[in-house]
Amino acid sequence: MIRDTLLVIDDSPLDLAILREIFKQLFEVECFDEARSALAYIHRNSQRVCAVLLDLVLERRGAGFAVLQQIQGTESTWDLPVILITSDAQKQDVLKAARKGAADFLVKPVDPLTVQERVCGVIRSAWPAGSTILDAPISQPEEAAEEGEASAQEEDLFRLAEHWDRLLNLFFQSRPHFSFEKYHILGEITAALATSYQTLHPDCGLSQEDIQLIGRAATFCDVGLLGIPDDVIQSGLEQGDAPQQIYFRHTELGHALFTTGPSSNHPLSRYAAEIAYWHHKNYDGSGYPTEPSSNPLPISAQLVRTAIRCMGYLSHFSGYPDQVDRLLRSLSSDVGRQISPEMYQAAQAAKDRLADYQVGARLE
Repeated sequence: MIRDTLLVIDDSPLDLAILREIFKQLFEVECFDEARSALAYIHRNSQRVCAVLLDLVLERRGAGFAVLQQIQGTESTWDLPVILITSDAQKQDVLKAARKGAADFLVKPVDPLTVQERVCGVIRSAWPAGSTILDAPISQPEEAAEEGEASAQEEDLFRLAEHWDRLLNLFFQSRPHFSFEKYHILGEITAALATSYQTLHPDCGLSQEDIQLIGRAATFCDVGLLGIPDDVIQSGLEQGDAPQQIYFRHTELGHALFTTGPSSNHPLSRYAAEIAYWHHKNYDGSGYPTEPSSNPLPISAQLVRTAIRCMGYLSHFSGYPDQVDRLLRSLSSDVGRQISPEMYQAAQAAKDRLADYQVGARLE
C-alpha cells in the first residue's frame, strides 16, 4: 500500500486551513483539531499515513509531547515520523523535541516552499523509495493526461477565487478588526482604476480579462497575514523592529502561497502573487519589501497601491459632501512618492466611480 496521507493536528482552524492549502497538491491531507480522534485515525490507517504534523500547543503548552509519546509507544506507529510545529518556539522545546525523537521542529509562520521541502525530506528519509506518494509513478492513458492538462489550463476563475474567499473569510472571522467587505471594495476600486488606466494608455497591454483578474486578485493582497501571529498583526507597524520584520513577511508568505502548486499557473494566481508581494511598495522605492523592485513596479501592484491610498482618503473624508475632490487633492501629494503620475491620472479619470464607495475604516 502506498503511503499517501499527511495528518495534521492543530487546534487552530486557521492554521489547519493554511497547512491543508500548502500540502493538498502533494498528499491526501487529513486535519484534526484534537488528539483523540487523530490518534484513532492513525491507528486505523497506519499503513497509509506517511507523516504527522503536530502542533506543540494543543489547549495547553507542551501537550504535543504527550501525543508524540503515544504515537511512538504504539507498535503499529512507532516508526511514523512526527514533525512538531509551534508559533512560540523556545530553546528547551527544540531540545526536548530532539530528545523525544521528533523528526523535525518547525516554527510558525511557515514559509510554504520551505515547509514543503522540510516535510518531504523527512518523509523520503523515513520510508523506502517507491513506498510513498512522493515517489509513486502517475500512470494514466495519454489521452486522459492530455484531457487533464487541458482541464487544468481551463480552471474556472470563479471557482479558484471562491476558494481563496473561503480561506480569507475564515481569517476575518477570527480577526474582527479586518473587514472581508472592505477587501472586496478594494478589488472593485482597483478594477475601476485599471479600466481608467487602460483607457488612458490603450497600448499598456491590459485586456478586459486582465482588468477583471487584477480586480479579483487585489482582494487577496493581504492573504499572507494568514501566516502571521495574532499579536504581531494586532500591533501592526506600531511595534519594535523584530516584530515589524515578522509583519513585513506577510508579503513574502502571500507570494509563496500563490506560487505553490498547479494553480500557480493560472493568470489569477500570477497576478495575486505579484500584488501580494509588491502592494506595500511605493513608487519611489520606499515601503516594503525593502529589496529593490523591478523598474517599474508591476502595473497590478501599482493599481492596488493606489487603490489602498484612495480607500484611506475615502475613510478620512467620510461624510464630506466633496469627499472625492478632497481625496484627489490629497492623492496629488502622493505623486512621485507613493504613486506615479499615471496612477494619479487614472484616479482622476475614475472620479465618478470613486464616488460610489463609502469606506468607514481604512485597510491595514
